[in-house]
Amino acid sequence: MELQMLVSLVEKDQEDRSHFGVSLNIPGGVIYGNVISRHAYVRVWESELRGLPGAGATSLARLPKLIDEVLHEERAAAASPGAGAGGGADPLPRWVHLQDARFLTGSSNQTMHYALWRGRLADVVGWSLSIPS
Repeated sequence: MELQMLVSLVEKDQEDRSHFGVSLNIPGGVIYGNVISRHAYVRVWESELRGLPGAGATSLARLPKLIDEVLHEERAAAASPGAGAGGGADPLPRWVHLQDARFLTGSSNQTMHYALWRGRLADVVGWSLSIPS
């Protein structure tokens, strides 16, 4: 829950200037990078894909916004008065977005780099407010 609260603070920055370094233990290894807001993730995703050639790049560039629209509609429906006893939107984020992420699997030749990475906070089994040096 503490990690969700920290991610929530980054999400509330309207100017997308907030970020922090984190290492996350997830199934399969450890991933580390800078936590950024969902909005910053979408903006970087779009800018990187818009420059690629081909008709598919434009469609892929719009994908995160389309997903956000669907999720927003689902949350609104769950929060509506007729949603039942379990209704109400969860105020804490369900996803974490990393920029300049590195994934370590335990083998030195298995380090992977991601310009952007998105993962479910529910899959994080441990974390640290640090990035390996």
